[in-house]
Amino acid sequence: MKRTPFRVLVCFLLLLALGALAACESLEGTSSDSTSSAESSGEESRPLFSNLPEKKYGGETVTFLVEGDYQTTYMSVEILPKETSDSRLQDAISARNDLVEEAFDVVIDEVRAENFGDLVERVRQDSAAGSRAYDVVMPYMSDAATLAQDGLLYDLRTLENIHLGESYYDQGSVRDLSIAGKNYFVTGDISLLKWDVTHVLEFNKDMIRDYYLENPYELVESGRWTIDKLHEMAREVTEDSDGEPGMGHLDTYGFLVNRNFVSSMFIGCGQRFSVKNGEDEPELAVYSTASTAVFDKIFELVNDQSATGMIDNDASGFSIGAKAAGKTVWVAADESTANQRALFHAASLHGILGMGEYDCNFGILPTPKLDEGQDDYYCRVSTLYASCITIPKAVRDAEMSAVIADAMTQASTSTVRDAYIDVIMKKRKIQDSESERMLDIIFESCVYDFGSIYNWGGTSEYDVNSITGFVNDVAFSGVNDFTSRWQKISSAVQSALESTIDTYRELS
Repeated sequence: MKRTPFRVLVCFLLLLALGALAACESLEGTSSDSTSSAESSGEESRPLFSNLPEKKYGGETVTFLVEGDYQTTYMSVEILPKETSDSRLQDAISARNDLVEEAFDVVIDEVRAENFGDLVERVRQDSAAGSRAYDVVMPYMSDAATLAQDGLLYDLRTLENIHLGESYYDQGSVRDLSIAGKNYFVTGDISLLKWDVTHVLEFNKDMIRDYYLENPYELVESGRWTIDKLHEMAREVTEDSDGEPGMGHLDTYGFLVNRNFVSSMFIGCGQRFSVKNGEDEPELAVYSTASTAVFDKIFELVNDQSATGMIDNDASGFSIGAKAAGKTVWVAADESTANQRALFHAASLHGILGMGEYDCNFGILPTPKLDEGQDDYYCRVSTLYASCITIPKAVRDAEMSAVIADAMTQASTSTVRDAYIDVIMKKRKIQDSESERMLDIIFESCVYDFGSIYNWGGTSEYDVNSITGFVNDVAFSGVNDFTSRWQKISSAVQSALESTIDTYRELS
């Protein structure tokens, strides 16, 4: 028997909370804020740029090639200020660029790719023509992998002014994205997109209270935030509540999930699509006794209609109802979370920004663990649209490119990073100190899986024959044929992986 929730108006409380937040904004420059930022980023107390040469470049224009406006959601907004960005973010980007431009006597500029594939093609053409038009390139990670295999990128470890061990580089990316001891691309505080596409869970705090459920923040802190706990709590609230037969987008769900979040739960439960061997080369890890048991648990959760709604499954009542109402499934899912019709909602951090536009009381959580015996939480960065730092071999001055790329990354910590996380997310969108702590856990737990980047056996994670795509597809198919599906594609996946390794071994 499900408990019936009581509804309360929260507008007055929200207005009070927003007023309090506005009052606090005047304290942003205080020493307590500065200390918090330094502690959360791990930034050491040394002068900015002190690990870089004291060199002036005579007013040279340093050109970044970035992903452009053709991708309306995940476009680059981090090199030059964009009018569509939050004003504080624009100010932070300008401040960061001023620091770098003054220190090294350069002008920061950008060229924006015009469509999918344009960035890769521009780098290829630039290399072939010897025009040396781009000094630093910031592609999506899958595109970076393509350029690296083409032999067009420097191993960043060979450039003495790229300091990959510093905290302003995401150490998870340095660890996970290396191959054979080389890093052709990494990410760090310069990239806003890698935060945007980090996968998390939103939850409605009022529903936790109304259904007398355990505090998710306490579950996370105590190590008891597991996939079984998510499943248990989701069952407590799911019901046909709109007065219409069958489950639709206006009913109440414990867990709303989209297809590619299956991969995130797989990784969150401690599994990987690939792991590194002693030679720092990838090996397949997607299929084993342990991974099969984990997938079985995920399959059970995703397909339990008494707990879960599949938002982007065209056969689901949620998707059918949302489209019939003229809504995208993404908007409908946000509305469900805001209006106390979804307890948990799989999302990216970019989605968190959108939730701040609703009058609702929500928080964020890392992806749940497999069980309490798992030491850490793991939050998958969806590498499809995560941007990264690369330096093409066809540059005018490799030293200048390295110096400015490193300077832009380290100067981003106290400017762009703080504006994005501390102001836009923490002080404007997320409504409690506990979620700030959750953000710290999430960023410390980022995982970049090679399988998600290379998608061996297919073309993308949406390809059902790829190493990631088949996992997502089986979970949403309603038939748990994980083993037989893997057996059908395993040879092609293994062959593609070996081809990737061979390609990197042949690079000079």
